Amino acid sequence: MSATPAADASADERTDSDPDSNWWYWVAAVPVYYVVGTVVGFLVGVAMFVLALTGAGTMDPGTMDPGMMPIGVGFGFAGVFLLAVLLGGVGLLLSVVFPLAIYYDATAVADAPGSWDPDPALYGLLGLAGLVAQPLQVPLAVYYLYKRRDSVGVP
Repeated sequence: MSATPAADASADERTDSDPDSNWWYWVAAVPVYYVVGTVVGFLVGVAMFVLALTGAGTMDPGTMDPGMMPIGVGFGFAGVFLLAVLLGGVGLLLSVVFPLAIYYDATAVADAPGSWDPDPALYGLLGLAGLVAQPLQVPLAVYYLYKRRDSVGVP
């Protein structure tokens, strides 16, 4: 015989109750940002390496005279600069919002029924420490989201 749904829920120790909080989206954005930033940084680095290796950025394609930079390469460098500024701005925003997001979401998860009772002050302070040592934010966010999913079933 199969077990009843109530027995399955107690064995799983998860209530699948959705806490009234959307702050976890901001917490989840931190590891996603780092993955996107790493991939984009790698691709830009490879493109710059190829430009430096071939010398394509230092010659005019019409005359092939060294020292004549074509206008397309100048726009390419401006595009890379704007991309770096955009990624930096998004990273700064996420770094500042992360301590607030993890604090407010931990408060909502602690109030919701579930097997995990996170300490919002501890997670908020660890998020603040991530402002000084930013690489701490990614493993903290991944760990928090993992424990959150085990407790309340979301995300």
